[in-house]
Amino acid sequence: MNPVPDHWIRNPSDHLAIEQGCWFDEEAGELVIQFIETFCVQSKGKWGKKPLTLLDWQKDFLMRLFGWKRADGTRRFRRFYLEVAKKNGKSTLISALLLVFVLLDGEASPEVYCNAVDRQQASILFNEAVEMIKASPALSSRFKIVESKKRIVHPESNGVIVANSADVASKDGVNASHVLFDELHRQKDRGLWEVMEYAGASREQPLMGSITTAGEACEGVWFEQREISERINNGADETKNIDHLGVVYRALESDDIDDPETWRKANPSLGVTINEEVFARELAEAKEVPAKLANFKRLRLNIVAQGDTAFVHIERWDACAAPPVFAKDDPIWAGLDLSSINDLSALVWIAGDENEGFDVDARFWLPEDEIVLLEQKHKVPYREWANMGLLTLTPGNVIDYAWIRAEINVIAAENDLQKLLVDPYNATKLAGELKEQDGLPVEYLRQGFLSLSAPTKSLLRLILSGRLRHGGNPILRWCVGNAVAEQDATGGIKLSKKKSRSKIDGAAALVNAIAAATTGDDDNGQSVYSTERLLLL
Repeated sequence: MNPVPDHWIRNPSDHLAIEQGCWFDEEAGELVIQFIETFCVQSKGKWGKKPLTLLDWQKDFLMRLFGWKRADGTRRFRRFYLEVAKKNGKSTLISALLLVFVLLDGEASPEVYCNAVDRQQASILFNEAVEMIKASPALSSRFKIVESKKRIVHPESNGVIVANSADVASKDGVNASHVLFDELHRQKDRGLWEVMEYAGASREQPLMGSITTAGEACEGVWFEQREISERINNGADETKNIDHLGVVYRALESDDIDDPETWRKANPSLGVTINEEVFARELAEAKEVPAKLANFKRLRLNIVAQGDTAFVHIERWDACAAPPVFAKDDPIWAGLDLSSINDLSALVWIAGDENEGFDVDARFWLPEDEIVLLEQKHKVPYREWANMGLLTLTPGNVIDYAWIRAEINVIAAENDLQKLLVDPYNATKLAGELKEQDGLPVEYLRQGFLSLSAPTKSLLRLILSGRLRHGGNPILRWCVGNAVAEQDATGGIKLSKKKSRSKIDGAAALVNAIAAATTGDDDNGQSVYSTERLLLL
């Protein structure tokens, strides 16, 4: 039994493990590293078709995970949590680990489950592992790939690797030797985690781990695992847990995000898989857009942004206040956002193109009898705006949609209306009348990430590059200033009426108008973080 070298003793849990008879087998850890660097070939990028050369931080993690042994010779750790920012080589490490679990961890008939939030992500993980196997003659001769079932079979050991997802209904009968969660923060609930938590109860040395970036909020399974890890590492764990290996690379909210030393806290691969100049440029661009900065902090620094973030700095919007110019019969594209019957409704129309920019105009409606109450509620001068001709007050205590229909027809008659996109909510009757009775080119635009992300990103680019001319319309400015952007797990963005500070109907209508005027193939549905630049400004 080997004594534990001092450099492998990192926290009070390690000292406690030694007291309980644990020891360190450097040969076991080195065997894993040697196997990966000898047989695992990368499939993508500039390192494609080249043997995987592990970085120091990856070697350190693998040495700790596989080198620590219990008194009976089995692996010490039964859980692990590795948090590291995007672009640090997580996918490649996951692929290699799946093979190690089958071939080197000493489990009979190993069942290895690689879990993702949905089938698409599970397929990505499966394909990564498949490409690694295919790239190595030594591995491809030992594994059988079953594409239809997302399984990789190792006949010699009767082992199997399964790409699993939370959206598959039943996981009954799982007898897992190893469970690995990719991007644990994306799990919407605890369902799959709880199914897998005890799936290896009959195994001699089961292992359940996760490799992830930070989540959007300090809650959920991912945050629970981070806290467990940091309590153990800081000596604050009262459970005397020696089974859990927690490795967390993250910056703190109080850190200077312009300091490269802060970048290294979350990016141990900085300078190798991550170019420092590119990182600095992406950070500078993210600072232009509050929502982008929040997402950059989370994905690239593992800082969970507290609170919601504005869609855009209002100063950048104000810089686009040049007067719009509309010529008679100009082609225009429009977006309509109808409120409930007693609140603000908005129409925005634009002329121009993405290269030269767009001229922007808007019209708003409110019920006249509710104007005093609504001024008090929203704390804005609606009556003054109405006197300026920017807002129409329709008679009564609810909006008369006939007024909106009439004004839209006037605007369409004065211009060449190419397309009017309408949020279906509250608008089906009016949209039907405009289309069927008035003959206007009306279409519905679903208000989800898939439909709205591309035009929302296009709007950001137009604002940041000064390619809008909105004339300083105060109602539209108020709506844009209120707007908060929310993001999905892939980096898609859209304006959120629930999270925004007040009314954003004008901003939402503008996004609809941009969608009407543009192709919308902003980034082919991919995350902005999957390209070298955050925004193509």
